[in-house]
Amino acid sequence: MEDCKPVLTPLAVGSKLSELHSEDDNEDTNFPFRELIGALMYVAVGTRPDISHAVSILSQFSNCYRKKHCTAAKRVLRYLKGTIDKKLIYRKNQDNLTCYVDADWANCEIDRRSYTGSTFILSGAAFSWESRKQRTVALSSTEAEYMALSDASKEAVFLIGYLKELGFQSLANVVVFNDNQGAGKLTENSVYHARSKHIDVRYHFIRDAVKKHPIKILYLPTEKMIADVLTKALPKENHDRFLSCPVDEEPNVADDLHYELTSPVLQFGERCTNRDYIRIIFNAYNS
Repeated sequence: MEDCKPVLTPLAVGSKLSELHSEDDNEDTNFPFRELIGALMYVAVGTRPDISHAVSILSQFSNCYRKKHCTAAKRVLRYLKGTIDKKLIYRKNQDNLTCYVDADWANCEIDRRSYTGSTFILSGAAFSWESRKQRTVALSSTEAEYMALSDASKEAVFLIGYLKELGFQSLANVVVFNDNQGAGKLTENSVYHARSKHIDVRYHFIRDAVKKHPIKILYLPTEKMIADVLTKALPKENHDRFLSCPVDEEPNVADDLHYELTSPVLQFGERCTNRDYIRIIFNAYNS
């Protein structure tokens, strides 16, 4: 793969990866698929949110991979080769903690579960992100977005407590953006009705979180939702736009998933846990 040709996106638009296979789609037993997925997970969790969705999808086939899955995994490597000089840049500022949440309804053709994507922005870049399949089937896009909001609110509650523990109360007011107005309304309505009474109780956690913590749910149009890159394969134009998308007219928004070109020697930088990321950020504030 050292001499491979780089590609512009980690996952091809419209690619269909499933457990079903034809007779000519044989298992590639000589390809170290599991080892590669483990290595890609290491990179995705540490410094590269832009490959998180592709890795999340591919990891489902560790026990049933075929040639098409191996080809898709190699594509992620080709994408990384072409973007090896990108890294997350944190800057000193006083912007509040900001979260972007999105869901792609019934995207999985195997079980029709939706994908959740969320990222938290502080000091001008993403420092916590997630791309994963939801645990249950959502009956509507509003329900899928609501479930995604609830999952993100759990991380928000943890980060609020952690910021306060470090003495940064002023930064612990979380603005959560989503692109579904119906889901936003559900967080404000504690009355059970026909369209929401079937939703698992654990997903109503967000209602309690909004009441007890400084969390504000706001609507953001889909074309400005940077978490979209964490829920589906996008064409190059949209993929690049969401990685450095300014939303100047929105309140308390940092520079989103901001990347800058740096020396190839640095490659992906050092892998850090979420807590380590936070400490690095706050050391910059005290310098």
